[in-house]
Amino acid sequence: MSVLKEEVAVNKIAFLPMGETIDNVPGETILDSARRSRIRIASSCGGHGTCVSCAIQFIEGDIPEPVEADKDVFSDRRLKEGWRRACLTKIEGDCSVFVPPRATAAPVRTQVDGQAEVIDFEPAVKVIPFDMPPADLEDCRSDDQRLREALAADHPGACEKFDAALLQTLADDLRAWKWHGWIASCEGEVIAAGPKGGHALGLAVDLGTTNVSGFLIDMTTGETLAAEGLANPQTVYGADLITYASQIRRNPEVAETLQQLAIDALNQLADDLCDACGMKKAHIVEVTVAGNTMMHHLLLGLPVRQLAMSPFVSALSDAFNLKARGLGVDIAPGAYIHLLPNIAGFIGGDHVASLLASPPEDDRPVIIMDIGTNTEISLVEGQEITSVSCPSGPAFEGGHITCGMRAAQGAIEMVRIKGDEVQLEVIDDEAPVGLCGSGVLDVTAQIHLAGVCDDRGRLDEDNPHVRVIDGKRHFVMAEEDVAGGPTAITFSQDDLRAVQLAKAAIRSATDLLLEATGHTEQDLGRVIIAGAFGNYIDIGSALAIGMLPDLPFNKFAQIGNAAGDGARYALLSLSQREEAKNIARRSNYMELASTASYMKVFGSRINFEKRKSINA
Repeated sequence: MSVLKEEVAVNKIAFLPMGETIDNVPGETILDSARRSRIRIASSCGGHGTCVSCAIQFIEGDIPEPVEADKDVFSDRRLKEGWRRACLTKIEGDCSVFVPPRATAAPVRTQVDGQAEVIDFEPAVKVIPFDMPPADLEDCRSDDQRLREALAADHPGACEKFDAALLQTLADDLRAWKWHGWIASCEGEVIAAGPKGGHALGLAVDLGTTNVSGFLIDMTTGETLAAEGLANPQTVYGADLITYASQIRRNPEVAETLQQLAIDALNQLADDLCDACGMKKAHIVEVTVAGNTMMHHLLLGLPVRQLAMSPFVSALSDAFNLKARGLGVDIAPGAYIHLLPNIAGFIGGDHVASLLASPPEDDRPVIIMDIGTNTEISLVEGQEITSVSCPSGPAFEGGHITCGMRAAQGAIEMVRIKGDEVQLEVIDDEAPVGLCGSGVLDVTAQIHLAGVCDDRGRLDEDNPHVRVIDGKRHFVMAEEDVAGGPTAITFSQDDLRAVQLAKAAIRSATDLLLEATGHTEQDLGRVIIAGAFGNYIDIGSALAIGMLPDLPFNKFAQIGNAAGDGARYALLSLSQREEAKNIARRSNYMELASTASYMKVFGSRINFEKRKSINA
């Protein structure tokens, strides 16, 4: 008996300007189809229809009727022009859509530079040159025995064992290299080999929620050969860790997809960095990775649901080594990946790396903070480290903000209010299409300082730049006719509230950290701000909204990608790797949720403080 299967009609979607055409399975939204085919469309809210970052325009084919939620977002003119949100829109036939710059959000600021100190070069993987006599009838010993003997005098124990994958090609390689070359040895195991004159390489990675930064290192000299940053491809599933956990809770298969996207990012970095230097990624002999606890767990395929549920416990906190091939990272066959240790469920190896790389102070306590979707803050005093984390949300990275976006071309990065004029500074001097994190901070400070809102954060409806849209107040920065996207660029009352909550979380966490360690703000020798967002913010704006301790400007240091520096240190130096472990072990983690006064202190920091000045 034969069974005829009913064919399911599949529509085609052409994405421009990418030039990609893919299948759309019935029932899928456009965003679902794009994710499945690895086409990048921004989705700050994770595809829940609460932001506008995935706005696209139909340019050919039948234009589907807008859902009610899109009628609240786009003007009648924009709806007629075919603007819809990809996360809410399903198609009924073949079509072509235009993906605007804000939705593609190709980053231009991924922050690879830090302020790395010079450290002793003592890597875990030793690169050792060798010269072997050719095999002949008078010496019929195996290749491994003769290689071991060739290195025995100067490097005893370097060849105690050989990686199995390496052995599959080593015999042929030795003969092709005329018995001269180098080996990479890790704790007596030969994990890679190459010809004489070739380069053994290392890769240090800062695996961030939003961006991924990589550094290609010459493992014979310790020199950094190249550095590159790219957008974390996982962000198509959301802009923050809680959104990831929510996606996985609803659909456990998303965890495997997020793991593969992280692996893809590592492979992309290896490809790009080696191409830039004319090197071979097969010569990368070790990778060090510093990431927050969620990124760490996703990369390893560990469960993450418990990270988003009280008491927010990680599955693994110790430093961890595994073979790169076990994850599908395509480098040297026997190469290892080393992941730096975590401190707690929301304080990961990236913060450990920042602590490792941060400049020490001699006698006064120092605060080190990395501001992002989750902000980690540590107070360091001598050998004592006390750490907290606070859920500051994605607002400072442009997430869940009405017109928020990444720090990409067309993003507003600076805002100034001069009288009745709103002045904007836009990345690459393009027409504004959205607002990135530094712009979010700036517009909040300017709205407060110019009196466009009261101390409770309520926008003044009588201000000429404030408009009521769909029943909510918005501060208009760029009208629809001058914006480079489908809507006017605005900052809503809800956006302002999100920033108030984020800044209150950071400031109250700092308050309680100081209280727990017996200090006041005036005791601090310095406040060190690490990370991509922290490197580009205006400290004056952060002080104006009350996000940071009320200290003189010279007490603040913006040090860039300290996590990337720490990942490099762990690659270059065994003693630095041990120090990272010691940092994690001696850090005293303070859980804010169990602090009785947290909500009271948090509530006291939501409102703005008295206006001090308006930037000239």
